[in-house]
Amino acid sequence: MIDQNRLRRFSITLFILTLVMLVIHMESLIRFNRHEFHIHGNDSNGMVQMEIDARADSTSSWLKREFEMDDGQRVDLTGQTIDGTLRNQSSDTLQDWELRINIVGDCYINQAWNGEVEIHQFTGTDREKVQRMNLQDYQLEDVTFEYRYDGDLLIPLQAGDYVIYYPSTRFSEMPIKGGDDVKIGVIFYYLDALDLSDYDVVIHFHRLFTQGFTFYAFVVLAVLWVLSMVVNGAGTLAYRRAMKDMELRKAGIFSMSDIYDLIYIIHLPTGEMTPVSVDEKLERERPKNKTAKELLTNLIMRDADEKYRDRMLEFVDTDTLADRLQGRNSIASEFKSLRYGWCSLRFYAMDRVEGKPLENVVFTVQNINDEKQEQEAVIQRIEEAESINEAKVAFMDSIADDLQRPLEKLVMLNGQILSESRDESIRRYARSAYGASSRVLLLTEGIMDGFDIESGKTRPAAKPYSLRGLLTDTLHIVVPLAEENGFSVALDISQALPDQLSGDSRLLREVLVNMVSGSLPATDRGRVQLALYGKAVDDRIHLLFSVRVYLDSHRVSEASGLNHRVVAALLTGMGSELKSVRSPAGHSEVYFEIEQRVLDPAPIGALTIDDAGA
Repeated sequence: MIDQNRLRRFSITLFILTLVMLVIHMESLIRFNRHEFHIHGNDSNGMVQMEIDARADSTSSWLKREFEMDDGQRVDLTGQTIDGTLRNQSSDTLQDWELRINIVGDCYINQAWNGEVEIHQFTGTDREKVQRMNLQDYQLEDVTFEYRYDGDLLIPLQAGDYVIYYPSTRFSEMPIKGGDDVKIGVIFYYLDALDLSDYDVVIHFHRLFTQGFTFYAFVVLAVLWVLSMVVNGAGTLAYRRAMKDMELRKAGIFSMSDIYDLIYIIHLPTGEMTPVSVDEKLERERPKNKTAKELLTNLIMRDADEKYRDRMLEFVDTDTLADRLQGRNSIASEFKSLRYGWCSLRFYAMDRVEGKPLENVVFTVQNINDEKQEQEAVIQRIEEAESINEAKVAFMDSIADDLQRPLEKLVMLNGQILSESRDESIRRYARSAYGASSRVLLLTEGIMDGFDIESGKTRPAAKPYSLRGLLTDTLHIVVPLAEENGFSVALDISQALPDQLSGDSRLLREVLVNMVSGSLPATDRGRVQLALYGKAVDDRIHLLFSVRVYLDSHRVSEASGLNHRVVAALLTGMGSELKSVRSPAGHSEVYFEIEQRVLDPAPIGALTIDDAGA
């Protein structure tokens, strides 16, 4: 890893150099923009070039004939258009400039465009006159020079005079971008010759912040500084992560020291044991010339209970440890120590490298005697609870078995009375007794079946049965039961349901009767509806049995007594579930769904309370 201090010092040095270069760049930029550059004649400084020459076409030179001179002599004057071209050959912007034309011989200036001119006439004499004007736009009475006017303004100049041309920003004669040029025009009149080779240009540049060698040097240093900061930040982040990992590892080892009584690091190729958290007395007594395998084997042979010895010797074999830890983070085993009670040994894979055999493991020893005692106490309490529960089940089963025979006899006797007696009052009592005894008998059977199904002793037995017969037998019991509680019974049963099915009809009858019994509140009156719907697919049918109670008081009933707990237990064993719905509209409903096998698709047809013989 890169030395963080060296990298930080390098970054600081780059930052200082960047600031210094920025100051240098700003200072050079200010000096450059303030500097006044001078060009004489056609000389070029490599940045700007000024050329003044006569225009070469045929219309740019003409004669003004019979011009009367000051001495009265008449001569032919030559008129000449002079072009001046200023080229900006640099990459900087030429901000402003001015041209001074030094007059070498006698001549007349007539016109100049597009800027203004400052004319110095009769320089060095008592007749000297200076005026700045626009030769394209002037009033003759404003002209202060000595001049001649014959339709053209001619201002006489002599050797030593000079003309300064100021460019026009309105006609884009300044500023001039790098690589561009501008042209100006001047008209002179002369007698013999016109010499305009003596001229000077004064120039000011404007360089942008992003121009110049010093700017590129500043950018390079700034980029290097940013890169150093990125590298420094990445290095710092990596360093902090490494330090965090180290702290977490230390914290992990420290927390392991609180959990385990002994901690060693074992180097598997050499068998060397490095103590991490150990008892100082035991560490002093440990032979330093023995390998981990020898020491652990000796530990097991001296301290392990004999019945755990062989298994633990195999566990502490460090020769096979790397293979046993392959694909696993740790392995552990427990044994009973002759001196300390129950102990747990564990090996952790350490510093695993992909594609290389495991070299280092962490070996720990933990005394778990207290935990073992707590586990044994919990197991004992569970066994005692299971024993008590089995006793309760056996007691309930015994009671149910003792009640079943007299109840069956009572049902049979009530049936005989109903079939033999013609006295309506006796038949009414017998019918009521028949329903009550049948109901108690079914409840007894349900308790027995519920316990058996919950304990896994019995399962529903599938046999052929008639769905119509199941409903008829159920109605024989529930109709008298409902009437005794002040409820009428209604049916909503699909006529298209197949009659011949396969399933446990006895358990289904128990479920239906207990559903009705558990749904009837003791203090209200109303109507109970038994409903059955189904959907057949191939040789299977999905049935939905529903019991809905409508109360006259329009209160929601709380139907969740013993009967429904029995129903829930029975349905769980049958692979179904009791569900309930409560409505503010004044009814409650319990229902379940179950699947049966169809033996004959012939429908059950219409079924009414009268058809059931109730």
